[in-house]
Amino acid sequence: MLNKSTFRKSLFQKVKDYFNPHKIHTVPNFLKRAYTMGIIFFVLLSLILIRYAWITILPTQLREKLVTTGTRQFETTVTYSQPRATITDRNGKVLGVSVPRPSLFILTKRMPDDNETLKKVSKQLNIPFKELLNYKSDKRNFIWLKRQMSQKEFNAIGSLKKWQNFIGVVDEPKRIYPEGETAAQLIGFVGADGNGLEGIEQVYNSRLKIKNTRVDVLRDARGRLVIVTPNDASKPTQNVPNLKLSIDLSIQQFTEQALKAGAINAKAKGGSAIVMDVTTGEVLAIASYPTYDLNNPPNNNPAARRFRPVMDAIELGSVAKPMWIAKALDLNLISKNTLFDVRGGRLAIPGGKIRDDHPMITLDTQGVLRYSSNIGMYKIAQRIGREKFYNSLMQVGFGRSPGTGFPGEWKGRIHKPESWSEMRFANMAFGQGFAISPLQLIHGLSIMVGGGVDRGVNLLATNSNLNKDFVGPPLEYVSKETSKMISKMMGNVTEESNAGRIPGVLVGGKTGTAQIWSTKTNSYSERTAVFEGIIPANNPKLAIVVVLDEVKVRPAYGAKLAGPVFTEIGRKTVHYLNSQGVFSVEPYDNAYADKKTALIAQ
Repeated sequence: MLNKSTFRKSLFQKVKDYFNPHKIHTVPNFLKRAYTMGIIFFVLLSLILIRYAWITILPTQLREKLVTTGTRQFETTVTYSQPRATITDRNGKVLGVSVPRPSLFILTKRMPDDNETLKKVSKQLNIPFKELLNYKSDKRNFIWLKRQMSQKEFNAIGSLKKWQNFIGVVDEPKRIYPEGETAAQLIGFVGADGNGLEGIEQVYNSRLKIKNTRVDVLRDARGRLVIVTPNDASKPTQNVPNLKLSIDLSIQQFTEQALKAGAINAKAKGGSAIVMDVTTGEVLAIASYPTYDLNNPPNNNPAARRFRPVMDAIELGSVAKPMWIAKALDLNLISKNTLFDVRGGRLAIPGGKIRDDHPMITLDTQGVLRYSSNIGMYKIAQRIGREKFYNSLMQVGFGRSPGTGFPGEWKGRIHKPESWSEMRFANMAFGQGFAISPLQLIHGLSIMVGGGVDRGVNLLATNSNLNKDFVGPPLEYVSKETSKMISKMMGNVTEESNAGRIPGVLVGGKTGTAQIWSTKTNSYSERTAVFEGIIPANNPKLAIVVVLDEVKVRPAYGAKLAGPVFTEIGRKTVHYLNSQGVFSVEPYDNAYADKKTALIAQ
């Protein structure tokens, strides 16, 4: 048995031998080294796993402390609205765009307990004190206080540094409409959440809206509120193209100015005016009066927000007469020279009497259109027959939706032929007994004078990939030859009257004064003044419709009230498009121009 001194001597000798170069083994033992290193790594890994379990799994005081600290750092998540795609007119002029605006938020779980602090916050932010107190008991952790403020409003608040523990600011996209009232009902507006509420903003919401982003509200090492990558939520996405509308901003402004002046002059309840390119079906302008500022939409003025050209249902009267003359011509039921006995302006039929404003004995087809003979139109409708007359209403778009997609779009109200009394049939022949919208009227007019082909109603530029080929009736409404014939006949009407003339331009037109049925009196009481026109009449490129609803001025003739609005819109539009090189209207010395020249010479 070894004693202590012998053991110490033996251990000392082993250590001495270990460091003696002459006794180092020249052949290493690799297996032994591998076992040794494996044991070392196993021990280290075991220690790491034990520490991990101690921190994250076992219910220790250290774990509870770390979880509490992490919870304080991670406050909540919030959904961020992305900027919407930009809306432009056909020439790229901006009509609606998103810009960053500061928004103020509060974290309710971090709000101080003392009311004195909250009173100071209430005063600085101009938020009711009771409202802040209610936030303290709110289950939500994140609440918006003020959203999309102007820079002036934000600067007026002052520094928020002393409240940064529970109040923060971040940029959100705000929808701005640079042109204010221009095309307000067409464009529409969005809500605070970035969703379209009316107009194009609503119809094409999925196209304009970019998917919202969820971001985390965190607290940095100094305790300040931080929203992770907030700028990504307020930068426009470059991959989303602009939405290009069919309207031309300049023509839209011409139209709105003329419509407003005409409505005021006629003391009208409201009005509509539309300019359409008959060769493409594109709407170059569509105005509704009264209107409003898109940057400050009214909540309690539905009349201003009503999109009258699309939503109004009106019996538009004599402006429908060219449609039925064109159809009868195309069916070879009449010719331009066909004579009609109009009975001196009075005709009794089952259920009532038909009257003409211009009593005549005999009129040819051109005369029926020129003098707007109700009796002549009834006799033309009789030749067409009820079934074909009804089919014509459908083909010209009076009995179906124009397809804009707008909520409240009027589809037409036309009863089946079997329900028509003889008086109803007669009324329909001269534009009463069925209700259409101003947009349906110009759609039908563009079909009739545009070669008889239905090109639809396009509110987006035709080069837009969102514009699909319009699927209309399988047959043309009328032939190209008939389309040219009725266009020239409308030109003759304008030449022989004073309504709708534009010096130097051959214009075709038709006036209308429609009666409005009152459910209160069960009679026709109010009046609607209407004018439809084409430019130029010998080769139509533009169709324009003006409607002044419930006019108070008497007599409520379309020629007197709506005609001047048409002239103003047409004159400015022709000059503008010619100056832009879009198309050229050949000069035309009409009777009005000749008369004016003669007066100057005198």
